[in-house]
Amino acid sequence: MRFAASLAFGLLLGASPSAPAQDKKTPDAAAASFAKDVMPILKASCMKCHDAKNHKGSLELSSYDTLKKGGKGGPGFTAGDPDKSAIVTSISGDKPDMPKKAAPLKKDQVDVIARWIKEGAKNN
Repeated sequence: MRFAASLAFGLLLGASPSAPAQDKKTPDAAAASFAKDVMPILKASCMKCHDAKNHKGSLELSSYDTLKKGGKGGPGFTAGDPDKSAIVTSISGDKPDMPKKAAPLKKDQVDVIARWIKEGAKNN
């Protein structure tokens, strides 16, 4: 009975019964995850040269901490700013610098990494 009364009162005030609460944010998409989204890309495209044994350019990409640390070019990323993040600048553009001896990453792969950084580059 209370639900029906609340629903009727809400409809009188112009609320839609299926509308989400105004004070809660509903994300457009799930946040990018380092473990689920970024690491598989790194493993498939970068680890041949930047794993724990072969860290060319002093860059190891086998963990969040080593990516954050970066290599000779400085930190791997700047949380919140993909345009100032070494990893994004090296894999982006018409002729990306990385990967050196392999096909460039697909645009959607670059976008996932950039989105993860833009969202704060959390170790999730």
